[in-house]
Amino acid sequence: MKKISYFIFFVTMLLVFSIYVSAGEVVIITGNDVRFRPEPNTNNEPITSFDSGTELTLLDKNVESGNGCKKEWYKVSYGSIEGYVCSEFAKIEVINELNPEEYQEYSEYLSELGFPETYIPKLVELHVKHPNWQFRVMNVDYDFDKLVNKEYDGYYKGWSLIEDTGRYYDGYKSVDSWSYNYLTNEFSTKFNGGGDVWYAANKETIAYYIDPRNFLNNERIFMFETLSYNNLYHTKEGIDLMLKGTFMETGYADTENEKTFADAFLDAAVQYKVSPYVLISRVIQEVGAKGSTIVSGTVSGYEGYYNFYNIKAAGNTKEETIANGLEHAKEKGWDTKYKAIIGGASFLAEDYIDDGQDTLYLQKWDVVGSTFVTHQYMQNIKAPYSESIKTYRGYNDIGLIDNAFVFAIPVYKNMPSETKLPNSGNPNNYLLNLSVNGIYLFSEATIETEFSMNLAKDTTSIEIDASKVYSKAVISGAGSVSISADKQTIPITVTAENGDVRIYNINITRTDEIPLSIGEVLRVLGIVNDGTYMSGFTVGTDISLIRQNIINKEPKAEVTTFDKSGNSKSSGIIANGDVINIKTRNEEKKYQIILYGDVNSDGKIDKVDAAGILRYYYKYTDYDEITKMAADINKNNDINKEDVAAVLRDLYGYSQIKQ
Repeated sequence: MKKISYFIFFVTMLLVFSIYVSAGEVVIITGNDVRFRPEPNTNNEPITSFDSGTELTLLDKNVESGNGCKKEWYKVSYGSIEGYVCSEFAKIEVINELNPEEYQEYSEYLSELGFPETYIPKLVELHVKHPNWQFRVMNVDYDFDKLVNKEYDGYYKGWSLIEDTGRYYDGYKSVDSWSYNYLTNEFSTKFNGGGDVWYAANKETIAYYIDPRNFLNNERIFMFETLSYNNLYHTKEGIDLMLKGTFMETGYADTENEKTFADAFLDAAVQYKVSPYVLISRVIQEVGAKGSTIVSGTVSGYEGYYNFYNIKAAGNTKEETIANGLEHAKEKGWDTKYKAIIGGASFLAEDYIDDGQDTLYLQKWDVVGSTFVTHQYMQNIKAPYSESIKTYRGYNDIGLIDNAFVFAIPVYKNMPSETKLPNSGNPNNYLLNLSVNGIYLFSEATIETEFSMNLAKDTTSIEIDASKVYSKAVISGAGSVSISADKQTIPITVTAENGDVRIYNINITRTDEIPLSIGEVLRVLGIVNDGTYMSGFTVGTDISLIRQNIINKEPKAEVTTFDKSGNSKSSGIIANGDVINIKTRNEEKKYQIILYGDVNSDGKIDKVDAAGILRYYYKYTDYDEITKMAADINKNNDINKEDVAAVLRDLYGYSQIKQ
């Protein structure tokens, strides 16, 4: 029975492998952030982008040059998606075919090690290219989907970050309410400074970067390299080549003792038994090839201190991040570049490698030991991906790429058949406004999708006008629409750039009697509402006036008003959190009032409110949802000192808060 099972397995794997290698040639991306376009033209919006080492299926290598590419375009496929990449940033590589018996023998070996079928074809290909490389299974006794969810939550929402300085990859970001506002098309940044903008990644993106199978190629495999020092191939010559072209190529890490940067990295490697190439890659990843402020030694209050690995450098702003990192350097006594390099290596070795996190992959994705997920060196989910190519190039440049490297590759429980990056396009499929015959169903973006409107009995057509929150979304269903029944639902479809669809339904009723709907009454009165909240009121307006205005427009309406605690409030100035309940012959709706700036719900905007925002910002207190909305004066889903300033500007008459 066992022989039959093996026979079925290997027949299956031979079929898989034959499909994988049948093309003979593949395209390997050689640059970073290389655009994958729907047509061979740089004017086309990219479908997505690839970094160095990404492997694509070659469909045609003879596409003409031009249209922004100095060389030929390659037609390629990525999964089921076809497109084009410029050959300036890619190379063609021939896949060597294996003798079926050799393939079966090595496949059986990998299977006995514990690698699942979905890992084996790529590992076989790597074995053909580099027979000395050794692959080891690291079994993680944890469900893959549960791990993705845990990484998504992390210590806090937005634990794993994706960089996007130009809003090219909105589809990779979280669209949960704490991260994204569909009504304004704004993502909350987790760090923004020095041109670097970081956002919370969504679960699909996290899953892609967690899945080891996506990185089993020549370059990215080095994220799984065990990080111990080996004097056979971690040499001074190799270190010099790794440092070439960086701010550490020349000069001294310790001028007094004439220690070069190469000396520092080699000393750190020997002392703490960690690969110097990994240390160099980490420094370049953290501070850049040209260095950064945190290694300048010139920051006020921290003159002469350095932090080469950005250890403990975290904060909401660039300045705060650097200050925290240098405070740690000062505590550790890193008053020379040499000490900072050695000390940082100690931190990596003792706090990570000695704890079992002995690969680049594991230093981001903590799936070993009791700390599980929480003990992670970096928030950048692409850090192992980026650092691995630096390590690969270091080995390749000095001719050591075929040494007997050991790669520890995680395997999780209940892994999906594959993971892919989501569509990188913007996810916004919201309407900014929607009107029928010039009457607005809503004039500001809303979460509501169902709307009702009464029309005269003899109405045969209407004009629907709509505009979108995001310019690249597509609206269908608007314009001139025929009305052929007394009750008719008209769908307005909005398709986001990434393909997500949202449908707004306009429920039309033709009748001899046309009472105003609640939404129509509020629109006529100029009251901003989204079906749940009201805003737009002048500070100091009496709530009885609002009630009377509604009744004047719809005399048969019943309007009751309450304060935030649910107590009846028939008069008195409106305050944040007040509630208005409106009942007509056809419908009943309850709204809560937002009075921006009125954090303490007393109907006024003053220093007490400014102090309340500061208390929340410094985490001395927490607020309910309606209070947070009032405190977020600039409506960017981030309550901070800018909101405090807005309250003070309003108080002193410099700039009134827009309600």
